[in-house]
Amino acid sequence: MKKAKRILSAVVAGVMVLSLSACGGGSGSASGSASGSAPAAGSTPAGAEGKITISYWTTNRHDQAYMTPLIEEFNATNDKNIYIDFQVYADNYSQMLDLAFSTNTAPDVYQLAGTDPIEVVVKEKGQLLDLAPYMDDEYRARFGEGAFVEGINALGDGIYSLPYTASAARLFYNQDIFDRVGIDGPPQTLDELVADAKLVTEQLGSEGIYGIAGNFKSAASSVARSIDMIVMRSGGTRGGFDYKTGTYDFSSYKPVLEAFKEMFATGVSFPGSESLDIDPLRTQFAAGNIAMYISISHAEPGVYASQFPTDANWNCAQLPTVNGKVEGKQQLWFGGSNLGINPATEHPDEAWEVMKFLHSDEVMGPYHTAGLGTVMIPSAVESAEAPESIQKMPNLAINADDQNWPPLPAGVVVEGKDYYTTCVECIFGVTDIDSAIEDLNTRYNAAYDKLVDGGAERIVYPNFDPLKQDTAK
Repeated sequence: MKKAKRILSAVVAGVMVLSLSACGGGSGSASGSASGSAPAAGSTPAGAEGKITISYWTTNRHDQAYMTPLIEEFNATNDKNIYIDFQVYADNYSQMLDLAFSTNTAPDVYQLAGTDPIEVVVKEKGQLLDLAPYMDDEYRARFGEGAFVEGINALGDGIYSLPYTASAARLFYNQDIFDRVGIDGPPQTLDELVADAKLVTEQLGSEGIYGIAGNFKSAASSVARSIDMIVMRSGGTRGGFDYKTGTYDFSSYKPVLEAFKEMFATGVSFPGSESLDIDPLRTQFAAGNIAMYISISHAEPGVYASQFPTDANWNCAQLPTVNGKVEGKQQLWFGGSNLGINPATEHPDEAWEVMKFLHSDEVMGPYHTAGLGTVMIPSAVESAEAPESIQKMPNLAINADDQNWPPLPAGVVVEGKDYYTTCVECIFGVTDIDSAIEDLNTRYNAAYDKLVDGGAERIVYPNFDPLKQDTAK
């Protein structure tokens, strides 16, 4: 796929200024035709005459300029007599996909909607083909160790999607502010995080510059990208669930909540953080008014290149932990699955050839270099130049400490406030932390016990280790 390298030089300048968080919202196909709704049944795309047409649906508008010419090249040169009908969809993709499956007009290859656990998509909806029979040991090995995770892209012996791109939470900081107050580098422990935030606010608060901020307007978003990640990275539970015992235990959240409470309830943080959304927070960071905040690795480079341009000397670091040691893997913000094959496709072998093409080193290597996504496929990344953003800020890259955890129990209905809301109330001093943890343990275990009593299998991995992710039962 030599053309991929030629295309890269033409598109990289344009794609680097796009916000990578802006997927969807547009439509088109490999031939450039509009595609706001599903193609008419039985229609033949231009150039597909006499070939086996494999329809491919995605919502990724941000990479359309890169993918379109590569798919056109594939259509013109592949020796399998395959034509990819490439369609990029906008809003209501999940509903459109379900409608297509219910009317037998679903695509052959498609981007998963991400609204249901893979178990639901496979077992209840029957919308994914098992890819395992197509994959030999050599092909599996190119995805690296730990690539196939139960409940993420695999169920039992079946594999239903493949790793593609990923993102992870990171600490973003303003080096100019650090230099002004004499901070040598980003904090590695929670104590250092608190001390650095205090130092910045004490010395620069009179100028409207504060040590830290959080997007606590959305409790789920803010806690999931900060508190949860630090707890896991420090060797605690994921979402309060202890896989080793099969019960909920939020006690590992205590030191993290205490540190955040010290910053956000004592005037060290940016004023109004309790009602701040992520984009207003980014605006203040771009203006040089915030020293540190936690967000997602794939989004920030594009945000500050185009949406909120800044002259600040900013960078990113791994999240701090309770004691400075990494004692657990950090859950990926997303990653591990992306595309699947319709089990009702009339051409499964050809659909697999399309999957192989879309995940190939020749496509995904330059994709990574162009900054279109942090690629999870080791064989593609190893053969590609790192994107400019990662060359400048290496901690944007996914590393060995970033990995999918097993899925949390599904269908747990908890009475009262969820743990995200409770955590935010603890941070701002509304709720006592010890009492909140005891209450969360009681309510979440009661809800899970009820689910198990109703027939659900209790998830227990007796040898589970946050660093090793052993899911043997």
